[in-house]
Order: sequence, then C-alpha cells, then structure tokens
Amino acid sequence: MFELILAADWSAAASPTGPRPKKDAIWVCADLHGAQETRYFPTRAGALGWIDGWLAKGHRTLLGFDFAFGYPPGFARALTGQDDALAVWDRLAAHLTDGPDNANDRYEVAQAINRRFPGTGPFWGRPAHLDLPDLPTTDRAREGHGLPERRAIETVVPGAKPVWQLAYAGAVGSQSLVGLAALAGLRARWGTELQVWPQQTGWQVPTARIALVEIYPSLWPPAQAPIRDQGQVIATAAALRAAEAAWFTGPAAQPDADRIAREEGWILGTRLAAEAQALPPGVDWTPMAEALETLRKAHPCRVGKEEVPLGAAAGRFAAQDISARRASPPRANAAVDGWGFAHATLAPGPIPVAEGRAAAATTRAAAVPPGHAIRILTGAALPPGVDTVALQEEAELRDGVLHLRALPKPGANARAAGEDVQAGAPILPAGRRLTPGDLALAASSGHGTLPVRAPLRVGVLSTGDELIEPGAPGDGIHDANRPMLLAMLAGWGLEPVDLGHVPDDPGVLRDALDAAPVEAVLTSGGASAGDEDHLSRLLSSEGRVHHWRIAIKPGRPLMLGDWQGKALFGLPGNPVAAFTCAALFARPALLQMAGAAWSEPEPLSVPAAFAKRKKAGRTEILRARLRDGRAEVFASEGSGRTSGLSWAEGFVILPEPAATISEGDPVPYLSFTALGIG
Repeated sequence: MFELILAADWSAAASPTGPRPKKDAIWVCADLHGAQETRYFPTRAGALGWIDGWLAKGHRTLLGFDFAFGYPPGFARALTGQDDALAVWDRLAAHLTDGPDNANDRYEVAQAINRRFPGTGPFWGRPAHLDLPDLPTTDRAREGHGLPERRAIETVVPGAKPVWQLAYAGAVGSQSLVGLAALAGLRARWGTELQVWPQQTGWQVPTARIALVEIYPSLWPPAQAPIRDQGQVIATAAALRAAEAAWFTGPAAQPDADRIAREEGWILGTRLAAEAQALPPGVDWTPMAEALETLRKAHPCRVGKEEVPLGAAAGRFAAQDISARRASPPRANAAVDGWGFAHATLAPGPIPVAEGRAAAATTRAAAVPPGHAIRILTGAALPPGVDTVALQEEAELRDGVLHLRALPKPGANARAAGEDVQAGAPILPAGRRLTPGDLALAASSGHGTLPVRAPLRVGVLSTGDELIEPGAPGDGIHDANRPMLLAMLAGWGLEPVDLGHVPDDPGVLRDALDAAPVEAVLTSGGASAGDEDHLSRLLSSEGRVHHWRIAIKPGRPLMLGDWQGKALFGLPGNPVAAFTCAALFARPALLQMAGAAWSEPEPLSVPAAFAKRKKAGRTEILRARLRDGRAEVFASEGSGRTSGLSWAEGFVILPEPAATISEGDPVPYLSFTALGIG
C-alpha cells in the first residue's frame, strides 16, 4: 500500500544527545521499496528536517511515531472544549517551546495544564531541582483530577505505558508532549497531503499521500543492530512494509470506537483485544516491566555500613564511593631489571657505573651523577638522576663500564608516579560487588580496610503438605526449590537463611514468617487461588500486596509484597517457574536492598535455532542455550521439567506482543552468567 515507510523512535531529551549514536535517543528508519536506511539524530529538529526531506520526494508514505497520539477520555474537552485529539496537538504547539537544541519547557506546560483540572494531576514526574508545586513528583501525590489512567489501547496492549508520567524510569509522557507539538507543525506544513489515522480517517485506510500513524515498536522483536532502539525501528519498518488493510480496522469490542478514534487514537498493527489476549479475560494481569518498576521503588537499600579488613571484603557491596588514599605507584620506578640513567646526560661510548644499586621501591639509592648508570631492579624507585632504564639483555658490563647494544628512547622502561592511579582518584563505586581484582586495586591505593554493606539476610521457605526433604524416602515431592534458591542467593552475594518447610496451615505459615530473622523472604508454593494456597490470602489480609498475577510464562501466580516490614516474594511452586521468577524479579530487588544499584541486564540479540508462534498478552521465558551462535530452546516448556534447568545456560525472553518466530530470526537471549547464576 505504501512506497515509503518511515518509523521514528522519539525522545524528549532537553539537550542534544551527542554526536555518537546511543539508546534512548531519536532513531528513524526509512524503508523505500524494501531498501532501508537508518539514522540517529541528536535533536528533534534534525530528525524532523530529515523526515521532511523524505516527504518532499512525493512517495506514498506511511509515517509512524512511537508516542501516544491522544490522551484518556475527558482530557481533550477539559483542555480545548472539544473531544478532538488534534485540538490538543494545536494547543500544545501554541504553548510549548521546543528549540533547535532540544531545550524545551514541557514540565512548565504540564504544570499549567494540571492547574486546569481539579485536585492534583493528572501529569506527574519532574526533576527535583524544578520548583513546580502543581506538578507532583510521584504518582501517589495525585488525587481528584478526574481522568482515567489509561487510554483504551493501553488496556489492549499490556506493555503500553500511561501518558501521565513525565520523568523517571519507564516514562513516556514527555515524548508525547513534545512529540504532539512537533506533529502539529508537520500537519501545518503538509496540509491536505497528510492524514492522521484514525483521528482524521476513522477506521479506514488513509487516502492522502502521507498517512501519519501511532506505532509501538515493542510489537515486534528488534532486528539485530548495535543499539536496541536502532533494531526496533528497523524491525518496525519491516513489519509496516507488510501492513494489511485489516491493520487499520477499529476495536469492534469497544462500544465507543468512533470517539476513541477521534479523541484517544490507536496503535497501528494492534489486533482486537479478543484476538490478542493470551490471558484469561476479566483478570488484571500486570506487565513484567510494571512489576519490576514497582519493586525498584518499593525496595531501597535496607542494610547498614561496616568497615572490614580487605581479606573479608570480597563479595561484599561497597557502601560508598571509594577513592585512592595514595598514588599507585607512589614513586617513579623501574618496569624491568636493567640499568638506569638520565638519558640526556649520556655521552657517546661506554657509560661509567655508579656505586650501589636500586633494588626496592621502599628505599632510596644515592643520586646518580650525570652521564653515569646504576644497576636497578624491577619495582625499585628511580634514584635522583635517573629517568630511563635499559633492559639488562641490551647491556653488558665490561672492564667496569657499561656497553649498550642499543640506546632506548627517553623514559623507556620507567613507570611514572601515579601512572596507574592518582591520589584521590575514584577507584570503586558505591554498590559494586567487590572482586579479588578490586581488593588488589584497593590495597595498591593505600587501603587496608573497606566500607561495605552489612550482609542482607534472605530467608527461603517452602510450603505444601506434599513436600518431603531431598533424598527422603516416600511418595511425596522432593523439595527442589529450597536448595536451588539458597544456592542462587549465595551466588548473588547475599546471606541465605534456610527457613525450612511448613505444611498447608495458615497459622504455621504466619508464625514462620513472623519469626524469620531476615530482611526478605522467598517462599515457593501457596500463591495461587486454590483451597490450600494460604500465602495469597494471608498476605492479602495481613500484609501488603504490590502485585499478584504477572503477565509472564512461566511464573503465574507470582506474588510480590511485604510482610511486617520484610520484602516477600511469593514464587510459584514449580521449580522452573520459581527459578525464573527468582532470577528476573527477586534478584534485582534483593541486590538493591543489599546496597547494589538496580540491575536489569540487557539481552543479546541472536539468531533463533527454533520456530515458534506466540500469542500477545504476556512475556514468555524460554530455557535456552547458545550453540554455534544460535539460541536453542529446551524441548518442553513445562514448568515442572527440572532437567531443563540443568540443560539451559540462559533465557530467550519473548516480549508481550504476538510474534511468529522462524529459524534465523533475531531473538533476545539473556545468559545465566549475566544474571549471576553460574
């Protein structure tokens, strides 16, 4: 249907993102009859200029941007008096300033909009240094503004984010504010040659030469590229190249589809909710990214600091930034065994030899007279009058004088003071898990002790009448989860505490949780909704639940919450699901509680050695390993097949959108090594 496809990954950065391509910046892919060109842009003005250049070529064009083209119902009328998203675009263009250097006043504009609504909100999130009292810093500070949290499309595509959040991790609202102002200008420049779908066209294929649409790159696995954002626009452009007329149809399940088209907008390529959902209807399934963000906010560092000797610091987390107490090396010294001299003072011919020798960095030899050489050993401090060292293999002592086979360059084989580390220079960041190499660096920089975090104690508790101890006789199920989880915790540098096993008895479970001498607890089993799933009911009634059912496979049910001040991770009972949820959810939260920085390792994009069709609606985690550079997956996806845990070396992580994967297609692969599981 279209000759030219333009797919833009937008950014709301307040300054140019720099000359070198990077993530979280602007990427645009132009696909002309299947031939692709991808560009990175440090500024929005630069990207729009490039896009305008393509539009001027006269091709039938599908132009997509990856931010919301509208807002939840009621916003447009309250702001403009019309149920029309395009009126919001024009108002933003009239009030928001966005300079050629990316400087913009989006936070001030958002505050001004908030003032038009009752209560506090709807927009939230801003840098702490901005004095904008009507733009709250947290979502919990909002109240009474009267608007829904999500558009209709954001209930169909679980990964799509609400537009109200302007700052912090996962924010997309700022992109829409500056983006819609830019699109208003685009419409003004191209006039009737451009139509916005579905705001101007309804649920029909646009007839104008340029079709402007909202896209969501996460609907498709990213193409293999140096930077994920680049891979996403490449994959999106390729997917749009195959776009069908059916992609432009409306959400038939929505009774007010016409209003949605005009006021809220829709993401091109999203099928109807009834077709897209892989999860049971009527249940609030939490996207994986949302659950992780909740954990990041809910579980800051919970342990104190202590000073320990270097020998006891390996594997601990640095409690503060650590700087060098002295230079390394502290003095200029010899890098080899040989002969030292002042290069500029040498005369042609044999070199007289000074008395003594320089043999240790902690002692000082006498000054070496000009034109003389002194015997010097590796690591010895350079005596006064020495700036160069000749290798002993290149020198010969005959008749009391030194003969050089070749004269080295000035300064050769001599290390300068502070060549490795300068005194006062930062050497180890706060939150780093200290390695043997870090201890060597700290010792050479003058440290005998290091400030570290106290160990985070994490309990592991198994539940269920059916469980028996590993190796015990009987017909029960051997408890595979507890030894597995305890080993995972130890590998992450935490202090595992074995809390044993409790039966299906809510009172016994309550007592075990109350008595646990830990800061966090991993349980397995009992988090579903069955008659004997007491953890879910107990935590709901007496603790605090952050999320219960997460949209992942394997892994539901997974309960995330708190019990009497202890972080609680209610893992599924099946070993594969417990392993997966511990690695992907518990690990980053527990490490942050232990004093480390929040960490979600970035998967590698590798070719698939398998084929699979995946429904939309949840993230799927496949046990995998790399062979010949391709990702193989375990033969069974059953979460009770523990043999797959031993077989696997990592995960293939398939995001929430529907996908058809063929052999050779790029898939995201995350190794167990990256997850601290070895």
